[in-house]
Amino acid sequence: MDANGRYTILHLCEHFGGAEATLHGVARAFQWWIPNFDAARFRVLLCSRKGWDKAAEQMKASGITPFTLGYGKTDPRNLIALIRLLRREKVDLIHMHGWGACTWGRIAAFLLRLPAIVHERANYREVPAFQRPIERLLAPMTDYAFAVSESTRRFCIEKRYLNPEIVETLYNGILLGDLPPTTPAWRAALRAEFDTAPYAPLLGIVGRIEPHKGHLDALRALQSVLKRHPNATCWIVGDGSFEPEVRRFVEEQALNGAVRFLGFRRDVRQVIQCFDIQLFPSHQEGTPNTLYEAMLAGRPAVATTADGQGEILEHEKTALLCDPGDVAGMAAHIERLLDDAELRARLGAAARARINDFDGLRCIRRMEEIYLRLLKEPSAA
Repeated sequence: MDANGRYTILHLCEHFGGAEATLHGVARAFQWWIPNFDAARFRVLLCSRKGWDKAAEQMKASGITPFTLGYGKTDPRNLIALIRLLRREKVDLIHMHGWGACTWGRIAAFLLRLPAIVHERANYREVPAFQRPIERLLAPMTDYAFAVSESTRRFCIEKRYLNPEIVETLYNGILLGDLPPTTPAWRAALRAEFDTAPYAPLLGIVGRIEPHKGHLDALRALQSVLKRHPNATCWIVGDGSFEPEVRRFVEEQALNGAVRFLGFRRDVRQVIQCFDIQLFPSHQEGTPNTLYEAMLAGRPAVATTADGQGEILEHEKTALLCDPGDVAGMAAHIERLLDDAELRARLGAAARARINDFDGLRCIRRMEEIYLRLLKEPSAA
């Protein structure tokens, strides 16, 4: 506890985006989490296990200057640097995100007798063999765990060997008042900037460009859609390691006229409001932040049932859903929505109503409750 009677909480993550991608989901969550913690009770710090990179620069530009450890995932110097940081900043509790961060963070917390929270956002089908004994060893050093979906909670229990009694499903949600407005003129200007006709059907995909995000499935579905809607355009917002392969597919399939790459956008919540339909083609997820953003904006969605997407959305009520990898199903759903303005409006309105169940402030208050429980009951640690 500091001189002002506040507990110091350190959020330790793997990275904010890396060399190939700008801010990914967890980093974007930090941008609105940290300013909204109760500053009278908590001093919240942020640290990346990796070194300084362009994503860390983005965090600094947003007003949050993080610490960094700067070593490889398996480098034991992470532990030394982390212990020094924890002692210097007089940290009371460590809240971890990502495998390397959770590994070194739990060891450091155990050595310094600090409460340790694991926050899982992924739902991998398997854990590499070399990680399994490490997870078994570290599971008893975990005081609490948050999972961003029910399927992710099962992953924590079955693949990370955590005690079911300490693993809680906590959907990130979104700040319900955080939807910057746009105007018809602004949206028209953005369409013109990216050579998209004013009334062309506009599809959008937002997020890191990685293999499991399903961009190629969406583009294959677009190929089918273009047969009946030749003016349809798809904007891809974001960057990532798989972007060269996606661009190569666009070139090879002669989709250049129908696909635009917008890159990383700080104004992504305004860009989303330009879409007629937002696509969520992922093969695996926790729960993507951009899903909450689309729902808040009232965008009708075509999504796979991957993990948290299938938990939050309901087929025919708040979105049209298909199985991961079902390109034909995705194409049929897109065509159906493009042909039915009333259905688009109904699904968008239902999604906007549903987002009220995922108030991001509720997520933050719940984290604070667990911090206080662990800090006031050291015997439970």
